[in-house]
Amino acid sequence: MKRSFKYRVYPMRVQERWLYAELKHQKRLYNYMLQMRNQMWEYGSVSVSMYDQINHLKKLRENNSHYSKHPQDMQVSTIKRVNAAKAHFFRRCKGKEKKKGHPRYKSSVRSVTWCLRKIKGVRQNPICETGKRHNMLKVPKLGEVKIRQHRRFIGDPREVTLKKTARGWYCFIVCEVPDTLKCVPKSACGVDVGTHDFLTTSEGEKVENPRFYRQAERKLVRLQRDLSRKEYRSKRWYKTKDGLAKQADIVACQRLDFIAKTAYNLFHHKGFDVVVVEKLKPSNMVKNRYLAKSISDVAWGMFFEWLEWVAKRDGKHFHKVDPAHTSKTCSNCCQRVNGKMSLSVRTFECKHCGLILDRDHNAAVNILHRAACALRGEVWDTILYETRNPLLKQACWG
Repeated sequence: MKRSFKYRVYPMRVQERWLYAELKHQKRLYNYMLQMRNQMWEYGSVSVSMYDQINHLKKLRENNSHYSKHPQDMQVSTIKRVNAAKAHFFRRCKGKEKKKGHPRYKSSVRSVTWCLRKIKGVRQNPICETGKRHNMLKVPKLGEVKIRQHRRFIGDPREVTLKKTARGWYCFIVCEVPDTLKCVPKSACGVDVGTHDFLTTSEGEKVENPRFYRQAERKLVRLQRDLSRKEYRSKRWYKTKDGLAKQADIVACQRLDFIAKTAYNLFHHKGFDVVVVEKLKPSNMVKNRYLAKSISDVAWGMFFEWLEWVAKRDGKHFHKVDPAHTSKTCSNCCQRVNGKMSLSVRTFECKHCGLILDRDHNAAVNILHRAACALRGEVWDTILYETRNPLLKQACWG
């Protein structure tokens, strides 16, 4: 299993200029290697592999000083990116996707990557400890760059990525760590996500929707208006553009921090070994023009990815179930409400058994019941006494 550790990097002005030049070189190399593959196949029907391009790079470095003065490890990583883009394109061609997504030429590159080599059978540590506030990151052909290592990385480091964002430079160290064994599930939780409340658990607990984009929308609109009034590519235009990018990055980081903490709380602070959610497709749901902004702001897809990652990292369980009619079905008697339920109706009332429950809470319980029935191989509409009896819930999941 691979884990990535993110640190803040503080290069000096001379080092930053070198990094900008390296980004431009990697962009040109990416486009050159992609053009080579396209032209070889178009004119001669010759397939160029990644190893052919790496051998071609060796000849370029021997005959051209422009290529030899740049780090070879970064150039090889760029060739691997081209190969990955082509591999994904061929995979989409074999699948049922309507849009094949042919690899495009890049107008800019914001990150450089290099793999760490082994010295006497041991991979080299990319960070030098100084005993001060800032440690030093070793960058090929650049030297040491200041890095704020707020925590130690775990495992065997494999590759390093330097990325330029709107608010500065960041370093990502990918490490190989042993897989975690899955625990024996003793407690389970169904989670229903929404736009009114971020989530509602089967225990009835709610997490409010922070609405980060809605809170910063006025500021973003003002910055976008100022950008449209500036002369294109003037100094003030670039300054306003940087301010807009920084504000958008702040919103994205706030959302990521909230989602990561919420996913961690469900498994550790709440003590659930199993978390069950609906198998939603946000890319299709944002086609609704009335809810598109709210669905994009709440970021359900990112939340599900973090739940799956935390479960894999810590040995927990994560499942997805069919979302059909979970809000319209009574969690007590399994009777379905006829017709549509408007989103403004926040309380579920069953006419058969008289159950009155919060709409999201009822859906979360149904999600948990559906996962329990799938685990036992039963039909979900069958009334299972074990899933509704708290004393036998542990035996059901065991």
